[in-house]
This record gives sequence, structure tokens and C-alpha cells, in this order.
Amino acid sequence: MNKFMEAMNFRHACKKFDIAKKISDEDMHFILETGRKSPSSFGLEPWHFLVISNQSLKEKLRPACWNQVQITTCSHLVILLSRKAHTFNNSSSYIEESFRRKTGGNAEMLKNVKEVFANFTLNKSAEKIDDWAKMQVYLASGNMMTAAAYLHIDSCAIEGYEYHKVSQILLDEIDFYKDGNFNITYLIAFGYRINPQSKQLRKSLNEVVTFV
Repeated sequence: MNKFMEAMNFRHACKKFDIAKKISDEDMHFILETGRKSPSSFGLEPWHFLVISNQSLKEKLRPACWNQVQITTCSHLVILLSRKAHTFNNSSSYIEESFRRKTGGNAEMLKNVKEVFANFTLNKSAEKIDDWAKMQVYLASGNMMTAAAYLHIDSCAIEGYEYHKVSQILLDEIDFYKDGNFNITYLIAFGYRINPQSKQLRKSLNEVVTFV
């Protein structure tokens, strides 16, 4: 418990990283594994983590991310992607493969879970389904940032970016993104702080919790 709270106290939105310090492959894989292991609605894991350590690509992305210095000083920039609504069609190969894996191939269970999911998505617009998928990615991202803090690795969640500009760069650079199956949810910069941590300001427990 103490080690976990130490990580929570360590974590802050790091605004500038030490560009000379790089995260080891072992530590980065640990962070990504906590994202992969995260919970998701219907167990569909509707995410993909695009990990960028290539400095020239980070330089291309920075102007599209409000010119934030985190983009180019971090060790690894992770762009968190969420599946688009059309991939959740009950006849899609993604849904079929996902539920078949979850049900162990049991035909009756597969039929039932697909019916439940069809009812869940019924009358929902593509925009609402996109938003639902993005919420699952937020679950994974929280675990990844906490895992990083546990290793004394800093992070900064970045929602300040121009979607279409970042998307165009990915279209130019990343082959699988060209398939059009993913939305950009947001970005996380990971690395090591170069400046002292700012004071962590939070409301008291009494202000944010009600026991009934």
C-alpha cells in the first residue's frame, strides 16, 4: 500500500523531460503491459498503443501538438488509439474474433454475448460508440501512468493537439493507421523530469467522497 501511494504522490504532469535520459525497453514494456491488462467494456480491449521513440517523428508531431516541449523532450511518446464505431458491427471480424476468444468458442455463449452486445449498441450513433471506445482507453492510460510512476518514470497526458494534423502525420508515416479503423484518443509523454516536481494539489478526501 505504501509503495502504491508513493507512486501516486510521485506522479504529476511533467512539462519538460530530460532529453538525455531514455526509458529502458524492459521498463517501457512493463508500462505497456499494464495498459494491455486493463479492464474494458465487454472485454473488447478496443485500444492500440502507438509507441514513438523516433526523434524525427516526434519533431514532426510537435507543431501539431501546440508546440509543447514534452513531445520532443520525452523518451517515448505514446499515441493512444481507440477503435472506430464501424469495427464494432456485430458481423465484423473484430467482434467475431474477440467474442469467440472470450467464450472459448462455445457456440451458445457466443450467440448470447453477441445478442447482448447488439442490444448495447442498438440505436447508438457512431459518435456515441466512438466516445464509448475512447472511455475504455482512458482506463488503460491511467494504469500506464501509475505503472510509470511506480518505476519513478514521469508522464504527461496531452489532449492539446490538432486532431486532423496529427492524424495526417500518422497517415503519412504509419501503415496500419491507413486502414481507417482507429481514432486518436490522446497522447502520453513518458520520460524523466529535468525540473523539480511541482506541488501536488488535490481536494481533501472529505470533499470528493460521500459515504452512504
